[in-house]
Amino acid sequence: MSPAYVETGLFVKSYIEEPDSKEADSILRRLGTPFVFSHFHEIEIPNAIRLKRFRREITRAQETAALRAFAADVDAGRFARPAYDLGAVFIRAEQLSARHSGDMGTRSLDLLHVAAALETGCDVFASFDSRQRKAAALAGLEIIPRDGGPAGKGAIRKAKCEESHRNRQ
Repeated sequence: MSPAYVETGLFVKSYIEEPDSKEADSILRRLGTPFVFSHFHEIEIPNAIRLKRFRREITRAQETAALRAFAADVDAGRFARPAYDLGAVFIRAEQLSARHSGDMGTRSLDLLHVAAALETGCDVFASFDSRQRKAAALAGLEIIPRDGGPAGKGAIRKAKCEESHRNRQ
């Protein structure tokens, strides 16, 4: 398989149990390590885990365990930062924004991930986020999973996560 870039949300599903975590784990196993580790992953993965506690989706103990597991994976070499020009990522993200954001509503960080994938030489982009997937496809990246994953669109996933959270209370 060609080099793949995995977006943050898919990684987080491997540290925090969510409705589509099994599919995320399956994708990560198929891709194998080391995973491309951009500067955006470095802050966004731990921050996404912390936000889950803030939103009361997980407990402090779950947050701590997830952050430790992520740090252990980084220390074990499961993530590797390829050489790339961070400035070029921002230039590419602005170009993508100019082409697509007005029509698609893509968020800046989504575009930065797509641009980082392109600048690191990846041919494959793994995500469950529909807008991010669309931007990556328009940028010429192969998208996995091909069907958008078990939850399909982000709103459906969010509803499932909220339902799961309510059931834990």
